Amino acid sequence: MIQTNSLRNGETFRRVSAWATALLIAVASIAPLALYGTASAASLDERELQSSTARPSVNTQLTWVFDTTADVANIDHIEIEFCDTPLDTCTTVNTPTIDATIGATLSSFTTNTVTATTRQSGDNGGTNNQVIVDKTTVDAGANLNEASIQLELNDITNNASANTSYYTRMRVYSNAGTTLVWDGVFAQSTSQTLTVSARVQERLDFCVGETAINDATTTTGVNCSAITGTDVALGVVDASNTNVSPVTSVAASGADNQNGVVMVRTNASDGVVVDYKALQNTASGKLKVVGATCTGVLLTDQCFNSVGTTGDEIDSGVEEFGMAVAGTNCGSVTAYTCTFASSTYNLVRDTQYDGVVAGANTNTYISDAGLVAGTTGSAYAWDDTATADRIAASTTAVDEEALILKFGATASATTPTGSYQVQADFIATATF
Repeated sequence: MIQTNSLRNGETFRRVSAWATALLIAVASIAPLALYGTASAASLDERELQSSTARPSVNTQLTWVFDTTADVANIDHIEIEFCDTPLDTCTTVNTPTIDATIGATLSSFTTNTVTATTRQSGDNGGTNNQVIVDKTTVDAGANLNEASIQLELNDITNNASANTSYYTRMRVYSNAGTTLVWDGVFAQSTSQTLTVSARVQERLDFCVGETAINDATTTTGVNCSAITGTDVALGVVDASNTNVSPVTSVAASGADNQNGVVMVRTNASDGVVVDYKALQNTASGKLKVVGATCTGVLLTDQCFNSVGTTGDEIDSGVEEFGMAVAGTNCGSVTAYTCTFASSTYNLVRDTQYDGVVAGANTNTYISDAGLVAGTTGSAYAWDDTATADRIAASTTAVDEEALILKFGATASATTPTGSYQVQADFIATATF
């Protein structure tokens, strides 16, 4: 009986030992979970990583913005680890490059001063891929609203690969890196640079015609389609006056109350020049009876003497013909401020055709018109050779600026009768 009891007691002991061992294994398996639960950090909320640029291989300013909803421990030490993935072992194929010397700026913390910002190898792997921000003063534990950590612009360089994601694992400690109180992952990426292309074609709108406009402000029309007509009629010219366009039919028989007009629009960045050539008839570009032969300076042939290429006044009775650019008309310009009277326009008259005998007239419109007795007061010029002569030029683009052309003629007492005319070829040359 004693032996039987001993066997039973041993069996009982073995059973108890087995249960005890199982219990210890169960507790051992649960204990890490319990420890992990108590040691895990509170999550950083509403977190975002702002980047000043996503272009590859370009310096970027990074700003981490986040909230903390748990009122727990102090804030002293912050780690930011750059990785290719949000969790697990940290690889650094797509991460930015961090300068050896870096600076950080804090905001919305209780105290925002920083003792030092250093670079080191990451806690979970990688070389020089972690930033440590050491606060000068430990914050008292408090909820933070949109707290931010910003690294200086030149301290971070985006990865050379476009369209690649990277993550930063942030850990906030209440002391020098041992007691974790908050953590969270922030995401960012590089991107390709999108190029949008367009082409503006070269443009030159140039038109010549006649106009009843005799000022620098009334619109000549919205475009070249408004410039029409090919004839400026000065009417009957005699020795008592100088006929200056526009001449009304009331003032002189056969006149049509028209000026000439040249309108230019171009997007040529280096500007445009306007020249004219007097078309040659029997080797002459004078105002004359068609087919007449002109020789020298005569007062008895069927040819008006030309003023020449140097602007000069026309005296009544002293046979001469000439042209002047009365002004640059801004009435149709919409692309920029254009006011002739204030010298704010682009198409500038040549000094030989701006109505001044000597010097330059920048913003005074030539007022001669109709039948002018005595001296015209304004200067005119006419090149009757086949050479191109410049009347205006710009150094930049021009929008529908119009040159108002005045023509003046006076006969001598011996100028033969007849129907006189001259034609001119106006040429615009734009430099793009």
